[in-house]
Amino acid sequence: MKYLLSFLVLCASSTFVNAQHLTCATPPGKSEWLKAYQANPSAYKVDPNTMLYVAATNHIVGTNSGSGYFRPDFLLESFCQLNKDFLPSNIQLYMSFPINYIDSTGWFQHSTVPEGADMMNANNVPNTINSYFVSDPIGAAGYNLPHADGVAIATSATGTGDHTWTHEIGHNLSVQHTFLGWENTNYVFGSPTPTEVYYDYTLFKDTLILDTIIIDTALVEMVPRTNCAAAADGFCDTPADYLAYRWPCDSDSLSLVVQKDPNNVQFYSDGTNYMSYAFDQCQNKFTPEQTAAMRANLMSEKPGTIAPQSPVTGPVNQPTTLLFPIGGEDVQFDGTYLQWSSVPNASHYIVQINRLPTFPGSQMLVNQIVTDTFIYVTTLNNNWTFHWKVLPFNLVHTCEPFGTVETFNTTTLTTIGEASTVDQWSVTPSLCEIGKQVTVSLEHSSSLEALLSVYTLSGTKVFEEKARVEAGNTEIKMATDQWSSGMYLVTLDTENGRAIKKLVLTD
Repeated sequence: MKYLLSFLVLCASSTFVNAQHLTCATPPGKSEWLKAYQANPSAYKVDPNTMLYVAATNHIVGTNSGSGYFRPDFLLESFCQLNKDFLPSNIQLYMSFPINYIDSTGWFQHSTVPEGADMMNANNVPNTINSYFVSDPIGAAGYNLPHADGVAIATSATGTGDHTWTHEIGHNLSVQHTFLGWENTNYVFGSPTPTEVYYDYTLFKDTLILDTIIIDTALVEMVPRTNCAAAADGFCDTPADYLAYRWPCDSDSLSLVVQKDPNNVQFYSDGTNYMSYAFDQCQNKFTPEQTAAMRANLMSEKPGTIAPQSPVTGPVNQPTTLLFPIGGEDVQFDGTYLQWSSVPNASHYIVQINRLPTFPGSQMLVNQIVTDTFIYVTTLNNNWTFHWKVLPFNLVHTCEPFGTVETFNTTTLTTIGEASTVDQWSVTPSLCEIGKQVTVSLEHSSSLEALLSVYTLSGTKVFEEKARVEAGNTEIKMATDQWSSGMYLVTLDTENGRAIKKLVLTD
């Protein structure tokens, strides 16, 4: 190599319009770590049977006004596909919360590498794999930026059956294109290739380098694998591939175009590899050598991202049961409380409220992640009918679909959220300055067990206390020093049900 560059991987996806015409803008070359690894893989001993749980931070970028965000349910769908793709490699990513929402039109649609690097350098969370979901990442479906240690994904290149995110995380974990070396190089089909190809880096002078003309060379991989360790991606279990553009495959996942290696050996490219440029429907695997490299890269280069044990107790494999409101029940329009059953192993839920039963994005009123089995909504119009549903998930398992859909009607009620948990109860003061004490007074004719909890509107629990309510009056004191300003829900659970009151804290 005449020049050593931090490589940039810009990867297109078949989900784009005319995506088969999009190509990568990849300065060819492997990282110094990958070169060292491939020179002596046995020096990197990693148990192939141990599941590696890897922390992942997801950044959702919108415009300056906060519009254009990638929907959380779409994120879960894409994360489900990502972990399905990595499961055979015994690698599973787990979500670090909270999701980071960024309002920046410049990053939402950025056209240069430095802009993407600025986005990552300003927002990366250490010891996690950082992924940024934007509208337009430099005109591509996605890219991996090694010197900024992050990947950017176009929101249009995501979802079930799309492997763009998998491809980019593969790059982040060191593996390269199966056709490494052919980027921006013309190949005349039907003729044997030369033994070397030449790379023109001039295209990148405005973003990565200042030289006027930069040319480099690399070996072309032979079909019999005689030079597989030195040519292309350096993995001998990824067959020769010269196709640096998006291409369809046949029923055997092979390319439709024949190629010829330097010795005039004919072959068709294998489209099953996630690091090829075959259409997504052709792809289904990483090879054993690629898998071993990614696992070694995690253990030696990114050990801080690996959890010492599974961050979840198990999979989420059953839907929620909606409890209230159901069957068109009437609820208070400016204080709507919705509740559902907990699901084994679920730590989070997505709640959607929509005007229409098909849940189109244009009619979505609520699309929110919560950590408990209820939500309190204050923004619904009066005298409307709404549809709602809930999706359970945890940090690793996001594949369980939404459950059944229920309906409710908004109206004006005289009593809001007051089940007969106790005879009387109050929260005083209900409008309180941060730092002052709040008193919950309970009155009941007989003794019973109660659970008092306080939640933010997003479902985060900030207080919990079990109490024995004796016949007569019981008081529970709550300190608010560590709470933030805003509205809270004070919930009281007894054997008689749940009741809710509002608490507002001010600075």
